[in-house]
Amino acid sequence: MSLIGSLPSSPQFSLPQSGGAPARRYAPTAPWSRAAQPNPANDAGLLSKAAKEALRGASFINEGAAKLDLPKASNDYKKLFALYGGLKTLSQLTEDAQSKTISKTAAAELNRVFQKGVAEVVGYARSAQFEGVRLSLGEVSTSARATSAARSAATAYQTPPLVATDQNAVSDALQGDVKFTMSIVRANVTKIINVDLASVAPADRTLPNFVNLVNTQLQAEGLTTRFETKRVPGQERTITAGGKTISLGRDPDSWALNLKLDAAEKVTLIPVTTVPAVYIAQKAGNPDPDGKPATKDGVLTNQFLKFQTGPDTLSPPNVLQSPQGLVAGQVWSRTIDSALTSVRSMKTLADGSVLIVSDVTGASPGQQIRGERDVVLQKFDSAGKLLFSRDLGASDEAFGMSMAVAADGRIAIAGKVKGVLEGAKAGTITETKGDVTDSFVTVFNAAGEEVWTQRRGSVGNDEATHLAWDSSGKLYVAGNSGAGRGGQAAIGQSDVFLERYETDANNNVTYSASTVVGGAGNDLARGLFINGSDLYLASNDGGSGVIRRFDLSTGSPVLQATRDLGSLEGGDLTGLGIANGRLIVAGNTGGGNINVGNIVSAYSGGRDGFVARMSASLSVSAEDRLTYYGGTSEDVITGVSIQNDRVFVTGTSKGNLPSLNQIATIDGFVAEIDPVSGGTPWSRRFTGKDGIVAPSAIAVDTAGASVLDRLGLPTGTLNVADSTRLDAISSIRTGDQLKVRRSLNGQTTTITVKEGDTLTTLADRMKRALGSQADVRVMTVEGGRRLQIKPATDRNVIELVAGPEGKDALQALGLKEGVLRVTDIEKGGKIVPADGGKPIFGLRMNTKINLDNLVEIRHAAAELAGAISELHSVYRELKDASTPAAVKRAEAARAAGNQQVPLYLQKQIANYQRGLDKLTGVS
Repeated sequence: MSLIGSLPSSPQFSLPQSGGAPARRYAPTAPWSRAAQPNPANDAGLLSKAAKEALRGASFINEGAAKLDLPKASNDYKKLFALYGGLKTLSQLTEDAQSKTISKTAAAELNRVFQKGVAEVVGYARSAQFEGVRLSLGEVSTSARATSAARSAATAYQTPPLVATDQNAVSDALQGDVKFTMSIVRANVTKIINVDLASVAPADRTLPNFVNLVNTQLQAEGLTTRFETKRVPGQERTITAGGKTISLGRDPDSWALNLKLDAAEKVTLIPVTTVPAVYIAQKAGNPDPDGKPATKDGVLTNQFLKFQTGPDTLSPPNVLQSPQGLVAGQVWSRTIDSALTSVRSMKTLADGSVLIVSDVTGASPGQQIRGERDVVLQKFDSAGKLLFSRDLGASDEAFGMSMAVAADGRIAIAGKVKGVLEGAKAGTITETKGDVTDSFVTVFNAAGEEVWTQRRGSVGNDEATHLAWDSSGKLYVAGNSGAGRGGQAAIGQSDVFLERYETDANNNVTYSASTVVGGAGNDLARGLFINGSDLYLASNDGGSGVIRRFDLSTGSPVLQATRDLGSLEGGDLTGLGIANGRLIVAGNTGGGNINVGNIVSAYSGGRDGFVARMSASLSVSAEDRLTYYGGTSEDVITGVSIQNDRVFVTGTSKGNLPSLNQIATIDGFVAEIDPVSGGTPWSRRFTGKDGIVAPSAIAVDTAGASVLDRLGLPTGTLNVADSTRLDAISSIRTGDQLKVRRSLNGQTTTITVKEGDTLTTLADRMKRALGSQADVRVMTVEGGRRLQIKPATDRNVIELVAGPEGKDALQALGLKEGVLRVTDIEKGGKIVPADGGKPIFGLRMNTKINLDNLVEIRHAAAELAGAISELHSVYRELKDASTPAAVKRAEAARAAGNQQVPLYLQKQIANYQRGLDKLTGVS
């Protein structure tokens, strides 16, 4: 309905002219004007009444409801005011939805009517034919460039600053036993460059001398890869005191190493001497500064930490003396993407890199998520630089819970999903609507390209929480289900399920539902590990820690043994694995009563972590050992990693720990635990922002730390190009769609994303769809390959249209819906379309806005406010176009303070006046 149509029972109105002898008007009075009669556009009470009528079923659009107060005015005004009324009524509904007293039932009905109204307004905007302007729902611009990008192979690798002020100064980073190998492949021939500073005196170890030493060897081998020194400009330093920002001057310039890479040469860095590296993901910051959880005022930072075991000799020098807050043995601390929320799983790879699975609530590097929350798989090198980022592409919400890496490099991730997950093969029962979650499993190849995705569920909530590959490449999944699983009936409130996926040479997936275990209460999977033909499943069964062993030798898992560790007394299990042939189980307990004999480190009080060592058969043995780890306060193990028979744990502590005194409010810790003696051969304690940190995941590389860390260089291959597949570089999934038009509101061509599509193949199909009207190409911008679309000539106007909800490829690419056209600048500076047609306006309105929650409500309000503002611009354009040039010049003269209108203008205005009088029948 229009603003007036919102009130069907109200009389139609006409907008009055001013009293006395009114000046000639060339446009009807806008309903939002104060000069107009009271109506929903300028009266809050009437607008509220209009919104209530809409809730009772009134139309949002009604062209004929208002009578224009200017006879024979263009019908464009009726369409404009009708569209304005619909938008204004929708805007009022967003205000009503923010009421603190609104019930859930009323909010749901409001949302339903709102989305119905959006559909009606959008449909009208698309179909309305204006004579004086052209209107688009999206943006109006000269070109469009996708934000999603395929990363090109690196052309250089720059280290952190290694010396300050003077590049010829001795560098601490080059002291000691600096020795590593560069393996460089050119034309299928491998050249080995041994870098060794043993023959260089400590006083001569400067960056230029290092560069000359290495480059001489590179040149002698006929290679073009080169090191160089790189100046890093000093940054301005400030502090805030008394609400004012005070400058502390600039840091001095510093100097780094820069390794320039040749595209024809594959460069791999290999350390000679290594020690284990421990990687930790954590959040830092106070989650509730004001002590009021409802305010949600916490500002948290996601951090990625690297430690070396043994003496602290590998951290890069802090040449600018910045307050990094590193503790002994901490190699570096990196702040990672603020859009990441919860990091739940980390794994190290043989090439020295690290994989992280986390949730994301905003745009991750180079990728736009399509829903409220998604899952992202990221790969970092050993120096903490991002190598790739892979978004799952859920249309509503997804949560990443687990990750496992197969012997052949395949990467599996799992979790839970709500809403549509396009391209996922669904099980017999899946729920894509409402708040019910299904489990998902996605497998990527080693390059991070999706191979397959499976989604399964029950009539209740389901989640896949743990993964493990066996030696034959079968993937086992454990998780939780609220209503049975795979045709097996539920046992209790929440049960633990175990199932298997296997693939053939063509990646055809076979699913096998194996078992559902648990009791009558709430049971949750807490760990999964495969050792040969034995599969171990850890669970929290109604508050007790339970380990089950299954035999895989006959195909399907067969339960062989169960061991109950007893009540966890408010604690939980964290993970499990094998060390020196014995099963290792880690967790937390609120008491010292874990049912494992031979306590080698006693319970200390409060909440302690524990590491239990048991026989692989799960039978009670004299070799069983139990280590409690903690002090008298709250100490919690949040992650465990077992590598080469060494057990590492991370977690939080509110008090002193063995050999680790408290630093701040809630500290993080990392420790190697000897499960036989209960000792800690190596441990570190650390803090962060606001004195509160929360480590959530740990991964260990037993050969991951070396002198390369001190130089700020990574282990592994440096210049590997990223995948070019669309489903790898963006949140696009196979089956997603976008639409194009060769002209504004012209015939629509739908383009569907196919399996294996790249930016290039998509660009080719867009070229064919748009013909000669558009220039579509893939360009390298800021180190990434991006899709760009623009009109082919000044005369072309093309349009990009979003795909269906849940399958919109346009959003996933980071492209905006709207019109692309070339512009000219008229005399006087006005920007006009170069095709000679009427002006084009874009409402810039997301057609999928809703009132689902407070965030969406505020987003919808902002979108509507922008569209309403744009209609004001349309009105000014229509009014300006119908006003004679002489009148506009006279008005400009008066506005400039020249009260006397020139005689020639007065004559021109009089002539226009007489002509208009005849046309409108005024005597």
